[in-house]
Amino acid sequence: MTTTFVYIACAGGGGAVDAFALDPESGTLEPLTRVEVGGRVSALALDPAGILYAGVNGTPNRTVALSLDPATGAASPAGERDVPVTTCFLSLAGDGSGGQSLYSASYHEGVTVGYAAPLEPGAPVTEYNSGPNSHCAVPSPDGAYVYAASLGADRISWFAAPPTTGRGEAATGGGQPAVVRPVGTVDAAPGSGPRFLRHTEDGRRAYVVHERTGTVDVYSRDADSGALELLQRISAVESLGLAPGPVRGPDTPNPGPHVVWCADVRLTPDERFLYATERSTSTIACFAAGKDGGQEEGRLTFVRRTETEAQPRIIAVDPSGRWLLACGERSDHVTVYAIGPDGELDPAFRAATAAGPLWIEFWRPAPA
Repeated sequence: MTTTFVYIACAGGGGAVDAFALDPESGTLEPLTRVEVGGRVSALALDPAGILYAGVNGTPNRTVALSLDPATGAASPAGERDVPVTTCFLSLAGDGSGGQSLYSASYHEGVTVGYAAPLEPGAPVTEYNSGPNSHCAVPSPDGAYVYAASLGADRISWFAAPPTTGRGEAATGGGQPAVVRPVGTVDAAPGSGPRFLRHTEDGRRAYVVHERTGTVDVYSRDADSGALELLQRISAVESLGLAPGPVRGPDTPNPGPHVVWCADVRLTPDERFLYATERSTSTIACFAAGKDGGQEEGRLTFVRRTETEAQPRIIAVDPSGRWLLACGERSDHVTVYAIGPDGELDPAFRAATAAGPLWIEFWRPAPA
């Protein structure tokens, strides 16, 4: 049976990436290694060939590459490069020319930057005009577009991909990044704060969770133009009694227990269920997604809500679809839940992490 390894980015203390082995039958986690990277580790992106990229905020801001051992799952440093902005979201995709590109969304600087992978220290970057409080940069499954959510502008933008990541004509000389503007945008509801976006595997639907109001928007996607069309807007926080949250900045305290502070959204591999996290109440909302192949396909119905780790910024579903993992920024733990036939989450195991867990990635090495 193929081993599934779990990697968790932790921002507290000195900053670390924790590695675990996930037992596919019991859901238990076996601690493997902890790699200290010397900064606030905010996001991860996985190359299935065995490289894990970590966005590290500090002085300077960096992306660090970790080489993964397919036999043991152990992670070890394998290079790094400086990046010009802080990172809150990191993704990896083919760049259309046989290489790969990393996309780093920056909340505080209000841009997204792209650069080559494997890492090339000193290589140019491309800057994407993704808008204030940019919170994600997500390549479409077909690799044609990169989607970015601007929490501060209540807008989702998409960019043709490539334009580039430090290769070819779009990268300027003199250390100055090329600036790329979106080929299309769609407005979210005013004051909603779009945060994270996830695509279905076929790219026909996209889901966006909104940090400030707790809504989940369902979009249809046109593969040719990249355009998004709103199909549904549904609340993940109904009946919780929360007021809309603020736009947070470096000097803004956490919102507290009485306002909406949503974070992550994830689909199960079979796309039957969608989960969204709310940090003020430390809960996970579960929705059933329509699978009729017609107009109702992908539309959501609220099912239930589950209490979880304190301040759950990130969740992830393992490749088998059997287990959901949830990390708590304030609990410094990860809980493994068994996903039931109706989307219910039953706790199966709990493990300690380094301080401030913010991101989860799974890796199933290819058979030798």
